Amino acid sequence: MKRIKIVIGFLIIYGAGSEYVDASRQLGTPFSPGIMVGVFLMVAFSIWLIASAFSKRKYHLKPMHVIITTLVSIVTFAIVVLFSLSSEVTPRHFILVNGIRVPLGKCIDGNVRIIPDLKERETFCECFVEKIINDPELKLKYQGQLEHNKIDKVFNEIETNPKFSELGIENCITSVKIEWTDELAHGMKKSWIKELSETEFEEYNDVNKYCDCILEEYRKYPFEKVMEDGFNESKLAKEIDDKCTGLSIRN
Repeated sequence: MKRIKIVIGFLIIYGAGSEYVDASRQLGTPFSPGIMVGVFLMVAFSIWLIASAFSKRKYHLKPMHVIITTLVSIVTFAIVVLFSLSSEVTPRHFILVNGIRVPLGKCIDGNVRIIPDLKERETFCECFVEKIINDPELKLKYQGQLEHNKIDKVFNEIETNPKFSELGIENCITSVKIEWTDELAHGMKKSWIKELSETEFEEYNDVNKYCDCILEEYRKYPFEKVMEDGFNESKLAKEIDDKCTGLSIRN
């Protein structure tokens, strides 16, 4: 039983380290409160689990065991994080588009939470890169970054670029099955808030409440449906917009 506790404890630490890197990569910051709290709780539980394996009495942990276990757990967590980060630094899975050779490794790894299937992630990333490079303006602006393994930074910028809606990214999304996640919803909300900030809509409506309402309604449907071409002009989308606009009116 003691060995099982130790093994489970270190497996949780490994999972926490990997999850921390994946979530940070997707949100674009390693300092998200949600990520840090979640990781802290996982590591804290692992420390208790491993330390309890060396205790002769249930729920009675010796301070020395706790200190040693904490140090070992922190070092293990740091090693996992560094290993995960170093593995993404090495460019891999290249695609050649219009003579431009682009590594897709970061994109493929970064979307593992919303696109579980590896082949579908590859298809999505290849499609996304092709959309960018086939646009003369974006190609000129981002070619250097794409070639030098900075695809994650390019994607973050593209999402806030006015041309994003013109790229036809929905065609890339409809070819794969994407799962709704809190990280995906957070990214969409962040983009909407930026679009609505300092607009006439914000003068009369609570933008945060409006976006939360839209997401709550959208998540009732498959993500691919929401991203279908023409969805925003559909009867369903207009009904959702009217509902959320009404609910978000400032008193």
